[in-house]
Amino acid sequence: MKYIEKGKCIFCGKTEPDVSFNNKPHTTPKSLGSTRIGFDVCDDCNHFFGAPDKSMVPYIAVETSVKEIFGLIRFMLQLSREGHEEDRLKSIYFSFWRSQGKLTIKQSFQSKRSFSRVFIKQFKRGLYELFLQEYHKATMNALDPKFDRVRRYARYGVGDLPVWHLQMNMMFVEKDLSEPKLQFTEPELEQMETYGFYTFVLWGFWFYLEVTPRAELSREIFLENESKRIHVGGFVVRNLVQLDTIDDIDYTLRMLYGRNSE
Repeated sequence: MKYIEKGKCIFCGKTEPDVSFNNKPHTTPKSLGSTRIGFDVCDDCNHFFGAPDKSMVPYIAVETSVKEIFGLIRFMLQLSREGHEEDRLKSIYFSFWRSQGKLTIKQSFQSKRSFSRVFIKQFKRGLYELFLQEYHKATMNALDPKFDRVRRYARYGVGDLPVWHLQMNMMFVEKDLSEPKLQFTEPELEQMETYGFYTFVLWGFWFYLEVTPRAELSREIFLENESKRIHVGGFVVRNLVQLDTIDDIDYTLRMLYGRNSE
């Protein structure tokens, strides 16, 4: 079986016979429980996102950065839910045993500037990769030239597309944590068309991606309008920030569990 609809890879733009489309392209990481299969992602690009990126030091795969952060978030959210029987978190960078009730950040999750710089870039690229794959699955329109900056950044690291993040005082999390999935309903599509922004929401965490060139022109007014609409600085939303380091995200869920990590 070949995973083709349009016949051209949405990331590199190549077609058969230069590339093949034989491997299942999960639109969101399989390691996060995803069974969602997309199409028009060639085997070379599919492999790239899951393999260590040797164009930067240290070598960190785009998918690894996403699955480590959201894998931890998902595990921590499930702890308080009935039927969650896993005692141990499976992770490269984090360690958690239910019996001990304490999250440990491993030494491999270094605090060195070089590691932090590469990790946040790979994480941001991962968000844009997930966006393009999920958008294509929903619309079959990811080959539109307006997404050229997204594909170049996600696949080749060209440029530095901003990611904006809502820092919360409290969380509103969907009931179903079994599978990561992005929404492309009429409001999301209209927002993209009007402002060039996509609101990326997963498991209670909110990000704003600049997915078309229109976002550069409308950035100030869009972020200002969003800040007013959701009452940034109020009881629920503490701040709206541009992601600079991974610590801008409360990935250990201190807002829920307090200082349970070291």
